[in-house]
Amino acid sequence: MAVQTRRIESGATPLPLYLLVALFVILGAGALGILISNVNTTLALRDAGEAFGTTLLRFLNDYGLIVPLILVAVGVALIRMGIRLFNRELKAAAWAQQLLLWMLIAAVVLGVQALGKGFSANPQESSANLWLALALLVTIGALAAGYLWLGSNMHVFRGDESLAERSARVAWNLLVPTLIVLVLVAARPLEKTFIASLTDQRFASGEEATFVGLDNYARLLGVRFDTISCQRGEDGACLTDENGSLVFPRPRDVLDESYRELRYRDVATITLGDSQLLFSARDRDFVQSIGNTMYFTVVSVALELVLGLFIAMVVNSKFPGRGLMRAAMLVPWAIPTVVSARLWEMMLRDNQSGVVNHFFTNLIPILASSQAWLANSDLQIPALIAIDVWKTTPFMALILLAGLQVIPSDIYEAADVDGASKVRQFFSITIPMLRPTIAVALVFRTLDAVRVFDVFNVLLGRQKLSMATYNYETLVSSQELGYASTIGVVIFIIILIFAVTYVRILGVSAE
Repeated sequence: MAVQTRRIESGATPLPLYLLVALFVILGAGALGILISNVNTTLALRDAGEAFGTTLLRFLNDYGLIVPLILVAVGVALIRMGIRLFNRELKAAAWAQQLLLWMLIAAVVLGVQALGKGFSANPQESSANLWLALALLVTIGALAAGYLWLGSNMHVFRGDESLAERSARVAWNLLVPTLIVLVLVAARPLEKTFIASLTDQRFASGEEATFVGLDNYARLLGVRFDTISCQRGEDGACLTDENGSLVFPRPRDVLDESYRELRYRDVATITLGDSQLLFSARDRDFVQSIGNTMYFTVVSVALELVLGLFIAMVVNSKFPGRGLMRAAMLVPWAIPTVVSARLWEMMLRDNQSGVVNHFFTNLIPILASSQAWLANSDLQIPALIAIDVWKTTPFMALILLAGLQVIPSDIYEAADVDGASKVRQFFSITIPMLRPTIAVALVFRTLDAVRVFDVFNVLLGRQKLSMATYNYETLVSSQELGYASTIGVVIFIIILIFAVTYVRILGVSAE
């Protein structure tokens, strides 16, 4: 690895270096000063006796959460950069030159914008913008001078810099525009959602929102486990019903006051001897929606992986009409989900007019009678899984086919010479070499399945909810914008955990 080494020249410290150090320290202090000024402005507007939550909500609505964090990070980084420049570190000088370039570009953009507003019709605004443009012009000159001085005076710094470190700066040059877009497009809306989750804001309402802190999260995620003993008769034995099952009292009748006050509802029970383990939640519908979503996700993605791999291996082999087969397999995936859901709704009718019932009762008599696929609670999720597998397996097959086509054919020829069977080749060659592609396919499909909305909403409505449809119902039907925002944040965290876990377990980053 190539290493760039610089040695400090003897002599006094150049004056421009002191000015450059002062520039970074002043800019860093300025960023922190802006944050402090914003906090003071918010506190100045606080009424006597106003709750801290109300003041915090005003600050978050005015300045957000991301901008203050960025100001703190930038301020600390710039001051630290100034200290490292004072110590004449070569790495700091290289990064300082890069930072000066970014700040120079930002100052030019802001200067042009302020100059354009300086010629507005309002004299007061025009004067303020012209002064701002003049200040930015001076800043641009200082930044440009510092950038040029560093470029021609790197010899005054000491230390070494590897080729990888220089390449990292180039990479950051390419990443900075993407990060800016990511902050504006993704982080800012998520920030607004998080701020709304701290309130009791109503959807499409002119009422002023009230700060409730983490109460929405406590309500959404509030769960508890309790043990309840069976009801006993006069002889001390457990009572049983007509089916011979143990009789247990209602949880609200035997558990503590908090169970009733916080409106816990039972989600699931497990009988352990003469006791019952009770799982309860404050928001039972959300907990059940998590179960529905996880059931749908695990089964559908597993089936799509197996079927997609089979289809990919078939269309990857050489046979007449292979191109037509590849085009035809994409037809289900090309159909919009709402359209395919409506088509399957007709096919899954609960009488002989439904294609599925007619097929399994007459042509292949597996079923004794027609089934109510979309009305029977036990069959609803399997029906949706079948629809999703039919529609999305081509997508999985397409990704896996791309991975199969990059495996060299020479490996299989060598395996044939060595006498390896096709099964041995599949498990020893195909699967290991296809592992990165499988990992990427699983990540995409799993994250898509976790946030499933359309097929649940079209076919089941409110009968069974996924996390996304429950969020929709909370927002539109109940008009609880604050609580719906809380659900959105939790869904985002679940998806993030899923993605990070997938990447770490499957080693996508390592590949």
